[in-house]
Amino acid sequence: MKKAKDLMPELVDLSNFVDCEVSSLHLDSREVKDGGVFFAVNGINQNGMDFIQEAKSKGAKLIISEELVEDSSVIHCSNLKKLLGKFTSRFYSNPSEELTTFCVTGTNGKTTAVEAYSSMCSSLGKKCGYLSTVGKSIDGVKVKDPYALTTPDIISLNTSLYEMLLNGATHAAFEASSHGLDQGRLSGVSVDYAVLTSFSQDHLDYHKSIESYAKAKSILFKDLNPMTSIVQIDSEFGRNLYQDLLNEGAEVFSISLEKESDYLASFRKNKNSLEVSLKSPYGVSEFDLNTVSRFIASNVICAMVALNLEGIKIDKIAECASNIAFPAGRMESINIGKDICYVDYAHTPEALKHSLKEIKNFHGGEIWCIFGCGGNRDKQKRPIMGQIAEHYSDHVVITDDNPRNEDSKKIIKEILKGTKKSKKIKVISNRREAIKFVLDEMSKRKKMNVLLLAGKGHEDYQIIGSRKNRFDDKETLISLAKN
Repeated sequence: MKKAKDLMPELVDLSNFVDCEVSSLHLDSREVKDGGVFFAVNGINQNGMDFIQEAKSKGAKLIISEELVEDSSVIHCSNLKKLLGKFTSRFYSNPSEELTTFCVTGTNGKTTAVEAYSSMCSSLGKKCGYLSTVGKSIDGVKVKDPYALTTPDIISLNTSLYEMLLNGATHAAFEASSHGLDQGRLSGVSVDYAVLTSFSQDHLDYHKSIESYAKAKSILFKDLNPMTSIVQIDSEFGRNLYQDLLNEGAEVFSISLEKESDYLASFRKNKNSLEVSLKSPYGVSEFDLNTVSRFIASNVICAMVALNLEGIKIDKIAECASNIAFPAGRMESINIGKDICYVDYAHTPEALKHSLKEIKNFHGGEIWCIFGCGGNRDKQKRPIMGQIAEHYSDHVVITDDNPRNEDSKKIIKEILKGTKKSKKIKVISNRREAIKFVLDEMSKRKKMNVLLLAGKGHEDYQIIGSRKNRFDDKETLISLAKN
């Protein structure tokens, strides 16, 4: 229990109220408990002001609104979103300050970096809790949570960090989405290591422009004041961000697969893995990674650098990296006989291009690609992804990928605009039928073929309309391959 005035001294209007102890903090009126505080904020889809009465009926001791309401019992705070992080951190006794925090943003690679960091911490004898797109861990046991936001709201985030501390964690790793950064979901969180994995077009349905998207990503490095920044500089945004941070006198380190940098990686192919040579300020380390993707490897290196900067020798970290089991649906190899199949979360132009190029560089045989684009999401990337799939694949099947409330045929039509509509392209909107078609076609060929099943990765559902239907790419692939 905490005193309201201790938690929220910035609220001058609180002087009009008798101080009280509060038991919990809430953004969702349905979860309000007796003695709790309800923060009525205006969200993207709903306005918290509409749920004030429900919060009262559930026993809210204080209600704080970012808009003026005709209710003398409601405290007004015009900059509530900005202050909410401070209020929440104080309630939980500032858990992020007690943990070594590793926070990752980037268009692609966030989940891999977070889970790689957690895995290596465990190998090094450090207890690390984490929050990622595919799961979370408070006490060392992974819990699948596929419906959670990449970056939870600030109350949920602090709750998880506090629980990590209570369970003996010394480290915490979590993702920072552009939405989460823009909406202040990390406000008031102390960040030790801020990481940029990659940058390319995504989420323009929300941000409207690439400049706005870049500005949101920059918040992690320029507004949250991390102790140390780690920046992958193989994108123009990454190079500019790195230089800006250097000019500002920030502690920042660079990573690259192709340019001179603090940590420079090069690769050689093994049978089913990559041999990595990592040049660092401490010499050259060589180790194997259980992936065919150099870009997955670069995300692992981001995590390695943070641990290295914490004071752990790079060779020791490299030993741990060799044993990493990568997250589900991240270039996950599925054995179906003579052919090779990869299930991958690639749902952006950059990710799709990298995945197809890595497959082409690593394997012989013809390349098949099954993909679609999500409904009610960035429409600008649809023709770009069509162009990429056609260019880097021998055969392309365009299918559904969470059409949501959009017409599936319209989405596919927009994808086709970026293609030459060559004979290599086929449209099969039903995702199961698309997978079956490709497996049947590959089985007819004597030589090995490689399939990239892209877009959904770890997701085990297909969103049609407002309904989530059970559908798992990996599960479907294995089932059809047996028949």
